[in-house]
Amino acid sequence: MPMLALFLPERGFVMRDRIDIDPKHSRAIVQEIGERLHAFLKEEPEPPESLRTQIDRLRELEEQSPSIIPAAEPWDKHRR
Repeated sequence: MPMLALFLPERGFVMRDRIDIDPKHSRAIVQEIGERLHAFLKEEPEPPESLRTQIDRLRELEEQSPSIIPAAEPWDKHRR
């Protein structure tokens, strides 16, 4: 894969074969990349209610059980 950019401490990133793009097109490209990233990285849907109920029950049981590692930190109850 060819190197597309080079970082120079005194100049920052320097592009090989740089193409000047007007601000309107540059913004359109940035927006399109953002939209595609948003679609690709969108949040996972909420799990079904039955699964959430089971997870909550497991957390309750976990809190009631003694630790198998005496020196372990308590589990982060706010992590969900």
